[in-house]
Amino acid sequence: MQLRAYSIWTKWTDITLCELKAYFGVIMNMALHDRPCIFDYFSTEWVNSVPFFVDVFARYRFLQNHWMLHAAPVNGGGTGKGAKVQNVMDCVSGKSLEYFIPGPNIAIDESTIAFKGRVSCKMYNPNKPTKWGLRVYVLADSSTGYISAFQPYFGRETTESLARPGSPFTTRIVLHLIDKLLAKWSFSGFHLYTDRFYTGCSLALQLFQLGVHLTGTIQRNRQGLPTELKKAKKMATHEVVAFATNSMLALCWQDKRQVVALSTYHDATVETYQRKSKGGQVIDVVKPTLIIDYNKQMGGVDRADQLCTSYNFARKSVKWWRKLFFWLLETAIVNSYILFNKQRSRGEQLTHLKYRRQLIMQLVGDVRNRQRRRGRPSTRDKAERLNKKPHFLDQDGAKHKDCAVCSRRHKKGGRKTTVYYCKTCSRKPGLHPTKCFELYHSVVDYKPADDDNSE
Repeated sequence: MQLRAYSIWTKWTDITLCELKAYFGVIMNMALHDRPCIFDYFSTEWVNSVPFFVDVFARYRFLQNHWMLHAAPVNGGGTGKGAKVQNVMDCVSGKSLEYFIPGPNIAIDESTIAFKGRVSCKMYNPNKPTKWGLRVYVLADSSTGYISAFQPYFGRETTESLARPGSPFTTRIVLHLIDKLLAKWSFSGFHLYTDRFYTGCSLALQLFQLGVHLTGTIQRNRQGLPTELKKAKKMATHEVVAFATNSMLALCWQDKRQVVALSTYHDATVETYQRKSKGGQVIDVVKPTLIIDYNKQMGGVDRADQLCTSYNFARKSVKWWRKLFFWLLETAIVNSYILFNKQRSRGEQLTHLKYRRQLIMQLVGDVRNRQRRRGRPSTRDKAERLNKKPHFLDQDGAKHKDCAVCSRRHKKGGRKTTVYYCKTCSRKPGLHPTKCFELYHSVVDYKPADDDNSE
């Protein structure tokens, strides 16, 4: 297939490693400067101009790299949706596990990558802030939000790939993430926090055999819960009912509503803390230690989501794998930010925004747009042509110049030349007699508005 003369692919050259790093740096900086359209980042209009982007890449070069972004499938081609990005997932997951040992408290929850395009594994949850998207099951450190392990959901192929086929999917996905963690760091004593979507008596026993404690809220109708707890419908305010069996504690606490929880670590002890009522009055509330620890440690994945979505590259795409690819990129950036501050004392730690700016500068390095014309636009030309003094035409039959008003070199067939020029202006601009000559010396913006942004 022959390319058209004005196609941007006629200028294609193979990308280098430095260019690829600079491309990721530009992508990160685009997240810090939100624009309605990706072309606006390279606008030459004064109201939209951001010099950083045109200094690093010419617009055509950035679009070449962006449109040709490709994730190579696993060796041998692979089958299923996950094969497209499996290499990238394995790289990010492996490095995340290698560089950081999570603390004793960890949490598992689902994260949603916003996407409304066509893909069979797209999920919908009306109770989530991001209702439509790709679901990823995440294991994160509770204190920092560091993502240690994750598993995107690709539908049946993900379900069938998990071990322990006789168990429910929610049990299998939790054990799958825990197996990833224990395969790298064979420690015992991790304390896992889950919500009622995952928590079950069977899961608690299997984790206990692996040396991992479990604490989480649980649905009242789960198998294995004591019958007396299921029937505890009416309770006094802040009353606690607990049952211990098979190394597990099942507990029900009455607050504004009943909260049912399960733990292989806690007992039925309670603590008294102060809470402000609606009228501003401070009251003493008796609350189980299990519930206090759960509220404190369960937010690890939410903390990771907050960091990932603060400055993410949220451009629309019809290709689902690009959404997952940029989520993996954000995960790597956030994990590196957490590790960076872990190595520094408290007084030397950087904010998330400052860290990203430093990382952008290091990724971009010395990559620059060599084709850009530099220097400030001259104000002398404007003063000369609009000084309301006489201007005179001259001609040079041997030399043809582009008309400063009507010539458009960036358009096919748009170049207009003339042998006439203004000999009064120091720049000696080429001008057609009459209309072009008159516009140039009487109007501030002598080119039509739709041609101001020629690049």
